[in-house]
Amino acid sequence: MRVSLYILFILAAMVLAAAGCTRNNGAIGAWFGTWQVTSISVNGTPVADYDGNISVMFQNNILKSIELLEHHEYNEYFATWSVEGATLSIDAVKGGVAPGLMMPAGSVVHVELLRRPGKVMQWRYVDESGTVYDYDLKKLY
Repeated sequence: MRVSLYILFILAAMVLAAAGCTRNNGAIGAWFGTWQVTSISVNGTPVADYDGNISVMFQNNILKSIELLEHHEYNEYFATWSVEGATLSIDAVKGGVAPGLMMPAGSVVHVELLRRPGKVMQWRYVDESGTVYDYDLKKLY
């Protein structure tokens, strides 16, 4: 009798544990994970000195961008994000994004999704002066 109660308790605990697993309280599908910004171009011209040192991470509604520096140092920046149709909105009013992404600090930026997330993703940002920034991203994990 005790053994069957013990087994029943273990099974109930496993079911409850499996039912409670989520990704930070919400599944976001293909967006979830770490993405390396592999290239950036401005008005169709690749940024020559960009060496692939920026990554972005999506989890729930948080976007974390990381800029790797010399000697294994790095800077982290946090913003919130949302998607509506083919537009990714990055709200950095209370946070920011990595300066190397060349997006204005302290504002909401609307990025066109040229290619939606899979193993790669492509963004296009057009600033107020009409300058076009294209970003290629590759999913790391």
